[in-house]
Amino acid sequence: MALFLGGRAGVRLSERMAIGTCKDTLLPADPRAAVPPSDPVPLLGVDEFAVRRGRACTTILIDMSTHPPVDVLADRAASTFASWLRDHPEVRMICRVRAGSFRDGAQAGAPQARQVADAWHPLHNLAEAVERVVGRHRAVLRKRLT
Repeated sequence: MALFLGGRAGVRLSERMAIGTCKDTLLPADPRAAVPPSDPVPLLGVDEFAVRRGRACTTILIDMSTHPPVDVLADRAASTFASWLRDHPEVRMICRVRAGSFRDGAQAGAPQARQVADAWHPLHNLAEAVERVVGRHRAVLRKRLT
């Protein structure tokens, strides 16, 4: 947590996870010792998340082969993502959410990479819509089933 969020943000996250700690505990004595070596990442996952609810979103990059986080970008701008991709030409496939900024960043920064848009968000939205419709018409459906 401290590596990707920092001391105070890591403490806030750990408090929400019911883990008591302080920023001095999270931050290692030598920050360079905590940084994992940067191995090539041919299969990259990209998603956005809010460090604090209702605040600016950031971008998390994940190695889709082994699933650890690779990097956290300061924002979700296409130019930031494209810049990161230009520094990592080994990326061959990008699994991303359907945000246009990630599509544009991937096209600009890694034109050689194939983009795969995840299906979780559209399926989740569809399931919620079906639940709402079924809930509104529950009485009619019960009459038809009996």
